[in-house]
Amino acid sequence: MHDLNENAGIQSIDYTAQVLELFCKDQARLSLKEIAQQLGESPAKIFRYLVSLTRIGLLHKTENNEYEVGALALNLSFRALNALDPVEEACKTAKAINYETGYGTAVSIWGSLGPTVIKTFDPSRSVYSQIRVGSVMTLVNSSIGNTFAKYIPEHVLKQSLELDSMRSSGQKLSQKDKQDFMQRMKEQRSEQLTVMIDRPSRGLSSISIPVFSISEEVQFVITIFHISDILLEQQDQVQAYLSAKILELSKSIGAN
Repeated sequence: MHDLNENAGIQSIDYTAQVLELFCKDQARLSLKEIAQQLGESPAKIFRYLVSLTRIGLLHKTENNEYEVGALALNLSFRALNALDPVEEACKTAKAINYETGYGTAVSIWGSLGPTVIKTFDPSRSVYSQIRVGSVMTLVNSSIGNTFAKYIPEHVLKQSLELDSMRSSGQKLSQKDKQDFMQRMKEQRSEQLTVMIDRPSRGLSSISIPVFSISEEVQFVITIFHISDILLEQQDQVQAYLSAKILELSKSIGAN
């Protein structure tokens, strides 16, 4: 069997992929002129590709002579999504972040008791951390908990705060504490990255970011953690890197 290398491909199919990639962006429908402009080609050349793509169902031509994703493309995308295990993909991403940065990483879900860590990868330098598999993290004193608190329904958050003293590093909250916390989370909802310094463990800091499902509900929280001095020294670069990795993950599980 021959190796699949760059020289063994079919050039016209490679170019077809460039046409199809335009439909992966925000604009759902494109005219022939718009497609040609974006690819820097003549409409006459692009039209031949569109005829073939429409004929096999990868694209569909509307009554307004615009093109959109076709039935075959939709069927293929659904099959690909059904074959994915989002938990496995999230853990792969956390492992890659751990390998590339040396920071500890964790994947958490919203469980029956609240923010629950389901997978961790240890930092390259040994540190004490309460972020361990099976830990149910405090909503108030952890970046994991804060991240979930920003996006879960308000009634769920209100009920969960009643139990926060039972969670790892949790505390008993007064009614005013609960109201203040809920208001603060609502105000910070537009800030996807959550940074927690010296909490829940002194000397340990973390940054958490949500991963949303197709229905735009928070599905996972991915966290990096390390000794505070190390993490804070590189905070800006780490935040940019983490955001980029989570964007890749979101796309891979069909949530972006």
